[in-house]
Amino acid sequence: MSLSLSHPEASPASSSAPRDPVLLSVAPSKNGRTAGKAHKSSKTATRRSYISNSIKTPFEKRMEKEKEREAVKQVEREMKEEAEAERERKRTALKERRERQAEKSRLEAMAAKMSAKKLQRLRKRQGRSKKING
Repeated sequence: MSLSLSHPEASPASSSAPRDPVLLSVAPSKNGRTAGKAHKSSKTATRRSYISNSIKTPFEKRMEKEKEREAVKQVEREMKEEAEAERERKRTALKERRERQAEKSRLEAMAAKMSAKKLQRLRKRQGRSKKING
């Protein structure tokens, strides 16, 4: 597209020979030359970058990832439960061992405190208890 304009210095009175017109080019637009729109570019669809990728992904893929995440969580839960059960088992074993030691030391102290005759009488009454006899 071109527009023909005559040169401003060229006037019919100044010279007898006509001058060639100066050609100016106009940038094309989408619909050809539209007044005042030659500098505009054609528009494209809006890109919504604020929407998260999780919404853009298909439902099946999201459900698949959710199942994987749930499976990993289940394994983690089982591992935590096993570790907790092991800690609880160790705790109860330690508690029982301490109780047995306390009972043993109490019986030893009681046996040391008693006289030999008293110990004999006690054995007779209790019917030879294994705790006191040792």
